Amino acid sequence: MNSPKHHEIPGRVTAIAGKGNLPALRIETDSSNAEIHLLGAHITHFQKNGGEPLLFMSAESEFEPGKPIRGGVPIIFPWFGPREGLAAHGFARLASWDLLDTIVLPEGSIRLTFRLPAEDAIAAEFRVTVGESLAMELSVTNTGASDFTFENCLHTYFQIGDIHQIDIAGLQGTRYLDSLLASEFTETGETIRFSGEVDRVYQNTAATVEIHDPSLRRTIHVRKRGSKSTVVWNPWIAKSKRMPDFGDEEYHQMVCVESGNVKANAITLAPGEQSVLKVEVDSTPLG
Repeated sequence: MNSPKHHEIPGRVTAIAGKGNLPALRIETDSSNAEIHLLGAHITHFQKNGGEPLLFMSAESEFEPGKPIRGGVPIIFPWFGPREGLAAHGFARLASWDLLDTIVLPEGSIRLTFRLPAEDAIAAEFRVTVGESLAMELSVTNTGASDFTFENCLHTYFQIGDIHQIDIAGLQGTRYLDSLLASEFTETGETIRFSGEVDRVYQNTAATVEIHDPSLRRTIHVRKRGSKSTVVWNPWIAKSKRMPDFGDEEYHQMVCVESGNVKANAITLAPGEQSVLKVEVDSTPLG
């Protein structure tokens, strides 16, 4: 594996010791800045110049090998949720990914490509483009001799001003699994608002989702391709207190809108086939 320093771009991409002294990269463009840890190829920061951070990071997150990072953009693969005897949400977020290359694109954005260390029968790469927006692309190729079924998700944590004031639009009319009630419902509201814990998997939706945040005076846009599931999550009070790597009161300033293919939308690839999940997030001033 090449050292990240071999892929530095002066003034643009710098290899650093991140939190917990974990290897990381600092990315700077004319319009934004970001930070990515090699552990999990985990994006831990993205911020437009002069604006508030777009991504939420828990102050209690444990930056240690073998432990997931709490916040930013965890890569969920090849399964979603718990699995008996195995790591929750898969092994991708616990692996140290290889950095393949860094490129400055003609318009000034910066693209980085990471590869999951070799796994039997699968090849996975994660491409991140930092610029006016944050664009992410997770590709999975079946390199084996039989079908491969998996779930994937970019488990994005967004920084918000106040969970009591935001609303989420774009999912009206969509069927969802309420993980707290273990039942399915149809979203009837034009927007989703929060007054308690929410853990929902919206199914068979490719829609763009918007987070309207009056406190920070912005709208966050979550655009996606190659995704049929959208997960909306906030742990609220009791669950926040149960999580050792999450502050008791941090639920006020975060919400997860996750794009991927989970549960009934799991993907099956025949040998040689490839699946690509693309997610782009940015923000505009709230009108």
